[in-house]
Amino acid sequence: MRASVLLIFFLLSAGTGWSQPTEIVKDLRDLWKVSAANRLEEYTGQSVSTIHIVVTDRFKGGTLVIHAPQEFTLFVNGQLRFHASEQYGLNVDSLLSVEMGSPLLSIFMKGNMAALQINHVYRAYRSNENTARQSTFFKDFVILGSLLLFGFFVILFRTNTRLTVDYLNVVKVFSLQEREEAIVTSRIRSSVNILFFVFISMLGSFLLIIIFKSGPALLHLSNNFSIQSMRGALIQWLILSVGMFILLIGKLLLIWSMSTLFDYRGVVRFQFFNFIRTLFVVSVLMGLFLVIYYMLEMENPDFFYFLLASACGILTLNTFFLYFKLMTRTTSAVFHLFSYLCGSEIIPLMILIKVLLY
Repeated sequence: MRASVLLIFFLLSAGTGWSQPTEIVKDLRDLWKVSAANRLEEYTGQSVSTIHIVVTDRFKGGTLVIHAPQEFTLFVNGQLRFHASEQYGLNVDSLLSVEMGSPLLSIFMKGNMAALQINHVYRAYRSNENTARQSTFFKDFVILGSLLLFGFFVILFRTNTRLTVDYLNVVKVFSLQEREEAIVTSRIRSSVNILFFVFISMLGSFLLIIIFKSGPALLHLSNNFSIQSMRGALIQWLILSVGMFILLIGKLLLIWSMSTLFDYRGVVRFQFFNFIRTLFVVSVLMGLFLVIYYMLEMENPDFFYFLLASACGILTLNTFFLYFKLMTRTTSAVFHLFSYLCGSEIIPLMILIKVLLY
């Protein structure tokens, strides 16, 4: 653990010495269009509720940042995409990879359109900067992060091989009956299990950063991952890992509180370990698919959406199997058990899917 902490500190320190590109913000008000007589005309300060702007290839490599004093709605080629308020960033490369040609953005807002701002934000480099290093910082982050996670996994495997194999048992994830095993009989608060929880948090957050950084504009969280340097990527990874670890603890507390409410006290440890194992298996499978994706040099941003949707599908399927596993451990009515699963599994899973995919 000391070596891992020192490695993270070294990477954070090294990132501070890298030069930063210059951010250039260009106001696109001159390109605003309004609809009049079934055609688009130049915006000259008319009193309208909808502004249109055509996205072309010249915006590639940048982000369209929308600033509004109140809630607004964005349409892409006439299709509703999202509602937002105050500020929203749209990755141009992701948008152009999903939409054919030059997509038309339409922004609807009640109120004074003069207060609306649409900026094209992109990064330029000074002539004395090493642009080669700047263009590959995210690949460097992925490589270093993968090495760190692999080293962490080797340590866990060497420390407790049986427990590691038990966590990665795919058959037990999709089985209808649960046998007595190492992780169920072990304590949640044991040091080895805590290390596994930390590893899963780091692995899951690492994969999410890759997916949302490279994913299409359909993933609305993609715009929250505006990583511009190695140091920024490491800091965001650290913050997201801590947040995911807190969510795991919150999941444990939720299961405990619901089991107390429904008088299922004997299933807390079993259900939580089942969730951790499923999350572990899903993360490893996602990592393997990402490795294959990059090895084949594919260029399809929709793959990341499919990967995330598949992970949510596996988690949903696991809830179905968990229902039958709990039936063998309890003697209560079917509706009582289903109500318990709604509070401890189904509703939190629906919230997770809503946040990740919509």
